[in-house]
Amino acid sequence: MNIQLILNYRFMKTIIYLLGLIFMIGLNACSSGYKGPVSDHFDGNRFFVEGTDHSFGDMVKWLWEMETVEWPEWIEDPEQPPPPEVVANGSLRITYVNHATLLIQLDGFNILTDPIWSKTAGPFSWAGVDRIRRPGVAFEDLPKIDLILISHDHYDHLDLPTLRKLVIRDKPRIVAGLGIGSFLNDKDIHNVNELDWWQTQVDRPSGMKITFVPALHNSGRGPFSSNKTLWGGYVISNGNDNIYFAGDTGYGEFIERMADRFPSFRLTILPIGSYEKRWFMKNQHMNPEDAVKTHLALKSRQSVGMHYGTFAEHPEQSVTAHEEDLKSALEKYNLTQSDFWVLGFGEGRMVD
Repeated sequence: MNIQLILNYRFMKTIIYLLGLIFMIGLNACSSGYKGPVSDHFDGNRFFVEGTDHSFGDMVKWLWEMETVEWPEWIEDPEQPPPPEVVANGSLRITYVNHATLLIQLDGFNILTDPIWSKTAGPFSWAGVDRIRRPGVAFEDLPKIDLILISHDHYDHLDLPTLRKLVIRDKPRIVAGLGIGSFLNDKDIHNVNELDWWQTQVDRPSGMKITFVPALHNSGRGPFSSNKTLWGGYVISNGNDNIYFAGDTGYGEFIERMADRFPSFRLTILPIGSYEKRWFMKNQHMNPEDAVKTHLALKSRQSVGMHYGTFAEHPEQSVTAHEEDLKSALEKYNLTQSDFWVLGFGEGRMVD
């Protein structure tokens, strides 16, 4: 490790955060987790995906070998116009807020994914990882939210302070994986519907079908809650159109199964950041080439990237590496940047 980086305060906070996830229970840790029947991805105690778990030794090796790249202390993004209150029937608009938080506006309904407006992602303000830029949409400029999709319970995707503010303001419906509903109920956050992989619910009153789909990742807010709740992505179906929000995931065979179930996608929202080192991250996070392969496999008419440039959780690539690597991957597969957008923070676009 570079001694100058070790002495860097923000780098030390990152290491404290990562060690905290390994060695201690955060105040918000899930103590009991999901209880239910055994399945091909649940052993009665924990959820699993064959061949994706890292050992304690792997974690230690990853931390020891971590070669971080210095990120800016702060990035001041250009101001973007606030999103509209709603879009008309037949219209689809996507706005990138930050990290995995995106506003999906479809047919007069507003959907928010993995909302986080907090300054820090982590169990404590002093042990978490600070953001390096403001959310692209100010909370007060956010239109009324009808539905929230939670991909998994990691702190940078399930942020309790933000959820509480949204619940008080908008009383949205919330969809999450198995075990997360009971965790949120214990935190006095209700109106949560839990789904297993490939399970579908019809959202009322929008009539949209919400399907929870597999992901290569994991869950847990502390060592004793590891994989006690289910992680995944979502397919939103409205008539003949499908939208895929991947959450955190590596590239896996489940992509082919999705392609068999859903003939094409109007929009896919895919992670393109935090992907190094590949030996450790390939079954956790897609890299840009994996995302491009997913775009092609799902016959997506439009893709948009996410999960980049917000929190320096383990910055082993530069803050702009995802853009450079995505450009190379698009050229490799004979695609253009108009096929796969990288939006500015707070930027919104209509999807044809």
